[in-house]
Amino acid sequence: LNYREAEVKHARLAMLAAAGWPLSEVFDKKTAAALNMPAVVDAADRAPSILNGGLGKVNPAYWVACLALAGAVDAFGIMRSKGGDYAGPGDLGFDPLGAYPKSEDGKKWMETAEIKNGRLAMIAIFAFAIQEAVSNVGVVDETPFFFFPIFQTLKEYANSGYIN
Repeated sequence: LNYREAEVKHARLAMLAAAGWPLSEVFDKKTAAALNMPAVVDAADRAPSILNGGLGKVNPAYWVACLALAGAVDAFGIMRSKGGDYAGPGDLGFDPLGAYPKSEDGKKWMETAEIKNGRLAMIAIFAFAIQEAVSNVGVVDETPFFFFPIFQTLKEYANSGYIN
């Protein structure tokens, strides 16, 4: 049960990271400019990571807040697991949209889907880090057809930026 709990936590974190990594490359400079802050992505639009460097540009207060939030969520999960209304690994009792199925078959399907998507997200994050370290180009710039409208990408590829 403890290994399943750890896998669910890591899967959820990896899914957030797989979505957040490219979003940071797309929106970091715009957000930083709007807030009068320095951009965290480097000149090649690579997100800060252990392999890319740049983690020192991130405010230490952010890291403290992340650790505090993660600790609070983990402590809440541990307290909930010791209570009587705990349904299983990953159950935090938070489902504001009512997406979690009521039937046993639906629950089993949803739990399996979450684990499988989380495993895929773990592979994606690993691939993002390796790809950026090897090519020295951001994930979004390397594969824009995944992150921008297809017609915009085709126009950029076809015109090489000469026609507006």
